[in-house]
Amino acid sequence: MRPRVLLTCVSLAAIAVLVAGCSLFTSLPRQTSTEERISGLPTTGLDLQRPVEVRWNSHMVPWITAETDDDAAYALGLVHAHLRLGQMEIARRLAAGRLSEIGGVLAADIDETIRIIGYYRGTRDAFARLPEPTRRWLQRFTDGINAYLGQLTDLPHEYKLFAFEPEPWTVYDIMAFGRLAGSDVNWLTSIGMLALSDRVDWPDIWAQAMTFNGGAVPSVAVGGAAEERQNAARLAAMLDMIGAHARSGSNAWAVSGERSASGKPVLATDPHLGILAPNLWLLAGLKSPGHEAVGMMPAGLPVFGLGRSQHLAWGATNLRARSSDLVDVTDLPESAYEIEQETVEIRFGFDRDVERRVSPYGPLITDSPLVNDPKGRRIALRWIGHLPSDELTAYIAGAQATSIAEFRAAFADYAVPGLAFVVASADGDIAIGTAARLPGRPLDTPRDLVQPFPVEGVDPWDRVLGAADLPWIINPARGYVASANNPTAKATIPLTLFDTPPDRITRLNARLATATAVDRDFMAELQRDTYSMSAVFLRDAIVEVALAAGMADRLPARMVAWDGQYTVDSEGALLFEAMQATLAPTVYDALDEADVFDVVSGWSWFRYKLAADIRRLSAEQIRDIMPAALNAAAKADTEFGEWGQMHRLHLRHVLANAPVLGGRYVFADVPTGGSNETVMKSAHNPTTERHPARYGSQARQINDMADPDANWFVLLGGQDGWMNAEAFTDQLPLWQRGEYIRIPLTRPAVEAEFGRVTILQPSSR
Repeated sequence: MRPRVLLTCVSLAAIAVLVAGCSLFTSLPRQTSTEERISGLPTTGLDLQRPVEVRWNSHMVPWITAETDDDAAYALGLVHAHLRLGQMEIARRLAAGRLSEIGGVLAADIDETIRIIGYYRGTRDAFARLPEPTRRWLQRFTDGINAYLGQLTDLPHEYKLFAFEPEPWTVYDIMAFGRLAGSDVNWLTSIGMLALSDRVDWPDIWAQAMTFNGGAVPSVAVGGAAEERQNAARLAAMLDMIGAHARSGSNAWAVSGERSASGKPVLATDPHLGILAPNLWLLAGLKSPGHEAVGMMPAGLPVFGLGRSQHLAWGATNLRARSSDLVDVTDLPESAYEIEQETVEIRFGFDRDVERRVSPYGPLITDSPLVNDPKGRRIALRWIGHLPSDELTAYIAGAQATSIAEFRAAFADYAVPGLAFVVASADGDIAIGTAARLPGRPLDTPRDLVQPFPVEGVDPWDRVLGAADLPWIINPARGYVASANNPTAKATIPLTLFDTPPDRITRLNARLATATAVDRDFMAELQRDTYSMSAVFLRDAIVEVALAAGMADRLPARMVAWDGQYTVDSEGALLFEAMQATLAPTVYDALDEADVFDVVSGWSWFRYKLAADIRRLSAEQIRDIMPAALNAAAKADTEFGEWGQMHRLHLRHVLANAPVLGGRYVFADVPTGGSNETVMKSAHNPTTERHPARYGSQARQINDMADPDANWFVLLGGQDGWMNAEAFTDQLPLWQRGEYIRIPLTRPAVEAEFGRVTILQPSSR
């Protein structure tokens, strides 16, 4: 080992997971206009075959037109880097397990754990097996990023803050980031649940988790000794960082032409991810000989994850597919493991030499200093994402497809994350289908969280099914399709493990079943729907037990009469949330299950579980715990008055989590509606304090297939990742008002609405 030398920082006191003392000496960028930012894009000395046109609208959305596909990919890389280089660099370091180069020793355990998961593992082999056009597309995109680095004159704030120099990008960086985005929410949940697995009543807890389907919000127990709490907090931080990038939520639906105002299908989708600034999506339009699409691209990836072509529009939700297992490999001999050795470089400290063991079933996740199995087992993470697959070609071919059948075929070699696609066609078809690769398991639920070794009977992983084998429904008689992270249809194998609660899909079905003459306004209003079925269910349980305990007359009348809508000005939602947050821990204290609460309070099914558990208490116990909840509701009513005054929408950079100076990285703080399982999702932990939504709806898309120019998008925040730039937060007012940015496909409309033109020039040869 050798000590790391810090050249520009003199204080170790501000070391945090992401921010070190260097932040004390780095001011935020000055305010920058959109015109100034566009002018900063390099336009000469570029490795292009022909000139490339980049048009910009007033929100700094680029529309790229190139004469060759090679040039299109290169221009995309150049533009992604210009708009989001700082964000991309942090994501690259997260995927590589290099956060301790920024945050020091407190991030070292996180880095070691991420390297055990191994997002870079197999990227070289995966790149080699890509079809030549995809390899070329990815290489040229990477070349564009590096061309931007080569002409960079002013570093993004993130680089200056952390005092690191720009490093060239490789195709493997892009592929590893794609794997990070494909992280399986099932193992994010399962790792958190390990802390309960040695309880005497664990079989009952697991059975109940399967009954409630456990939710899929990463959560860990935080009780115990100080060191255990610190490790649990770091594990929670890691799972939150992975979960913010993984597509763990979303809504998507489409109606047929018979139900629409235009006579053609209309599609809407809104992905759910970490609420961050800059947004994890980047809006763009692109046309070259082999490509023509508009939509949302994950920042740093050269594909349209959600979008529209001349032929199709597509949205998607995370299937929460059952694509991983935790496997007990305690009895494997040491000779069965492959050993990988690496060095974790640590700022302000000594480098750490780490040794990772990879079993035939996957890496030993319990080798992580953050993952503790209380039973002392060696546990391997078996994940489809560790096997070869080709998501990049799938997305590229999907955007080129001319029919739903071609779109489905494009995802034949797609694996992670498992998605439920909703697709609408200009020919009039609508569909919902499964894109994933899943083991051929029997139709049952697992008997335990950790699977035994050796596998009993036939190993279900010996038969893996793909999109061609999994269910698709085309043009259902009811005239619409919808997904809210629920299974798409019945299948011959189990599609999911930790399903989403029924709140959002039930609400979507209720609204869509009777909808006629559907247009953009209807879709926009539905994307902002704030009704919560689970909140009403729990509220009714609270009223029931209060009535049985003779305390019903003390409940707040406005909560009892509340309609279940989490609107910004709702007093009923505020009263309910304050009561729930106060009741929940006292219920589990009374049941002697405080450690269970530490885990289940993060489940998306938590309200249903709490409703069941509160009924387990006696009337005397209810009378003991109810006064505190009533007092909390009264206090919240006095302090906040309505839901949006307590529930806030923050545009927060990841640096907002830093101590002392984090506040300067909150770029907006406004009231918002919604809650954990409303269609307009804005998830939060149970609390009686003012709090920001941490996860939920953070982008919106609507497409009317009657018109190739009828494509509307909006990001929560803005398009530009340069802090304090005009386009960093300029879409927030649109988001609040339910308005959108049109991104057309036809040339006349593009010229009319994307008036600022930049020409990228080839270098002279």
